Amino acid sequence: MARIRSASVFLMVLLCLSVPVADCKRHRSDAHADRMKEIRRQVKEGQAQAVVYELESITRNNPKDVEAWVLLSKVYTDLDMSSSGGKMIGKAMDAAKNAVAAQPDNSTALKNLAELHAQRGNFKEALSLIDRAIAAPRQDPFVYKSKALMLSELKRDKEAVAAWDMFASTHPAANTSPNQMDDGALIYARGGLTDKACALYDKLNAVSPSEKWILKKAEAYSMGGRTNQAIGVYSELIKLHPGDELALMERAKLKSKLGKHKEALADMDAAIKEMPTSRMYLERASIYEKLGNAKMAQRDREKARE
Repeated sequence: MARIRSASVFLMVLLCLSVPVADCKRHRSDAHADRMKEIRRQVKEGQAQAVVYELESITRNNPKDVEAWVLLSKVYTDLDMSSSGGKMIGKAMDAAKNAVAAQPDNSTALKNLAELHAQRGNFKEALSLIDRAIAAPRQDPFVYKSKALMLSELKRDKEAVAAWDMFASTHPAANTSPNQMDDGALIYARGGLTDKACALYDKLNAVSPSEKWILKKAEAYSMGGRTNQAIGVYSELIKLHPGDELALMERAKLKSKLGKHKEALADMDAAIKEMPTSRMYLERASIYEKLGNAKMAQRDREKARE
């Protein structure tokens, strides 16, 4: 009987000690989750320098922390863009590889490593990794976007459009976020889906009015071989902003393409009056050549070198 009572007392003491320990572990876990949430925010806002040392410490103490490795990889990438010599890109790649090593079927880790390979021009490895990211048990919501952009860079436009459509069907940001819609419009334009591209640029301009969406719409028409419609868009923009040198130059290039060299020359004269750059002079020189005026073409080339 005495032994039973002793065992009961021992269990009670053990339970009393374990409760605070469990609470302490839970508190540490909650604190880490809160801190990681804040670090994610800082990384998203471009505050790489503010968190790099902390992330290095976290990954050093817990090499299995996949999210910390992925964030550290992104931080190194951001720092590489602001430094010289490309010293950080190797560190970014190592961190990305460590994330995949810690959890080989983590979709976000695989996507991040794929994107780094794509940045280095290693598209074969990038696409292999992105397909693994797509096949992962819990799919990162942006995997199809990454695949679409990679395929677009390789000029595999039909496949890029198919991948983008998958992204658009699963992620609402594809149709609401300006950055996502901008990427989608370019992929559609490259894929020959001019009307879909222009519809997105119209939507972007309605939500956030900007000359850049109008210029991109004109570029989409031009890319799709619809030169007259592209000229029409530039003309509407020039009506609103008569001194828009970029719109004038682009319209001149398209008019010259259609053989309307005198009209093109008038546009280039107006553009150069607004902004006499080397590029402008070279564009006008090419139009003078088409008009058979070698002397004026040579003069503009000399001005471009000044």
